[in-house]
Amino acid sequence: MLTNTFCFIKGLSLQAEKRLWDLGVICWEDYLRGSINIFSSSKDQSIKEQLKVSITALQERSIDFFFSRLKNEQIVRLYPHFKDEMAFIDIETTGLSIGNDQITTIALYDGRFIKNYTNGKNLWEFVADIGKYSILVTYNGARFDLPFLRKFFNISLNQFHIDLCPVLRCLGFSGGLKKCEKLMGIKRQIQDMDGLQATFLWDQYQSYNDHEALHKLKMYNAQDVL
Repeated sequence: MLTNTFCFIKGLSLQAEKRLWDLGVICWEDYLRGSINIFSSSKDQSIKEQLKVSITALQERSIDFFFSRLKNEQIVRLYPHFKDEMAFIDIETTGLSIGNDQITTIALYDGRFIKNYTNGKNLWEFVADIGKYSILVTYNGARFDLPFLRKFFNISLNQFHIDLCPVLRCLGFSGGLKKCEKLMGIKRQIQDMDGLQATFLWDQYQSYNDHEALHKLKMYNAQDVL
């Protein structure tokens, strides 16, 4: 996907990228091999030089190179190439007040395995585990999950971040994660549950040692990252 991308090249827009695709130039190697003659010779040379640098950057797995050049709605094109360095994360809390409310559970999915972290059990293991990943993926995490995690654990979380909320908005999907899922035809195992009900499950677990309520909360949290 990334090697089909031209819009991060200086002098090329999304419209120019589409024009190249329409002409059959669908990847970097196509452009470097061909002579399409739609740009000036100086611009053509500049594009070819930038593409050669991009190939080297991808071979060296320079995440910073692409994050600094791709706009947020295109940054997801990194996924097939850097998915082994990504962690999808989501938190559940006792409320929305960063600094006052508590994190109850965290779900982390790395594309292979899900790990749940529970307050009062293994929550602090998250701090060591999250350091293994270079890219964090969230839904609305720029406004909520990451600030909450930084404050709660007093950690920096300086990894690269992909927030899927603005990405999906650019594709015409707006609203919360579960609304977007329904618009896409994605069905959850646990239906008709939201963040408020998640707080009730935590209260049920805390008040009555209800492990069935905790299990349902962790399943709900895990489905967010899935």
